Formats: sequence, structure tokens, C-alpha cells
Amino acid sequence: MNQQNNYWLIIFVFALVSCGPKVVYETNINISDTGWHKDSVAVFKSEVTELNRDYHLLLQPNVNMDYAYNNIWFFIDAIAPSGHIQRDTVSCYLSAVDGEMYGNKQWFSDDYISVQPYKLNIRFPEKGVYTYRIAQGMRDENIMGLNSIGLKIIEVE
Repeated sequence: MNQQNNYWLIIFVFALVSCGPKVVYETNINISDTGWHKDSVAVFKSEVTELNRDYHLLLQPNVNMDYAYNNIWFFIDAIAPSGHIQRDTVSCYLSAVDGEMYGNKQWFSDDYISVQPYKLNIRFPEKGVYTYRIAQGMRDENIMGLNSIGLKIIEVE
């Protein structure tokens, strides 16, 4: 590779890293190979320090080809620092009716990760640690094919 190509490669990488929304929180919790039982809860904790900004809260389900449905239901408890609890039921579509998976296929695997809206353009009412408790809300007691569930919070530009 000549020096001019190196220059353009550096510019391209810098542009990729500097563009895009500011991620203020992102965590993924792995689901057991034996499945996600309806009584199991994934817990996320995010500290909020800015009240004057808008945020998007996004779910990131990561499924493989063993997942038997085209959507998934989640029961979510959002717990504010004061202890106030807001309960939500959220449906995320993971594939088309014909079985074609939505989201990005992960390299060298049959896993697909998608980004699904949970809450858009919100402002947090108080500073402190917010806790999100996510449980699967499907009819089956134990679901297979879900590798992980993630929560991502980004600033709205």
C-alpha cells in the first residue's frame, strides 16, 4: 500500500469513528444455551447525569436460526432513582413472515442482531441510576435461539 492510500485509509477510519450518535450506555447480557425462561430477568443499570438532553432507548436482541418466531415480546420495568416504576410491554419483529431475518448478520455465524426502538426522544426526569428489568413475554415458558439481549441509550442530535 502506498503512502497516499494510507492517508485515505486513515481519513476513512477517522470519519467512521467520529460520525454517528453519541452512545451513553450499551450493555448486552448473554442468554443461557438452555433458553430464556419466563422467570429469568436481564437487569441493566445506567446512570443519568444530564436532564436537558433527549435520548433514544433501544433494544438489541441477538438471535440465531433456532429462534422459532418472527417476533419477540418483552416485559420491561424501568425503575427511576426515586423508585418509581414504569412497566411496558414491547414487541420486536425479528424476521419477515417468510423467515428472512432482520438486522445485521454477524460474521462467521448464523446470528442476527437488530436494533429495536423501546423509547424515542425522551428526557429523564431525575438524575441518578436507572434500572431496566427485561423479561421475555412469549407464551412459551422457555424460548430457544436468543443469544443475548442488549440495551443501548444514545443522545439525540
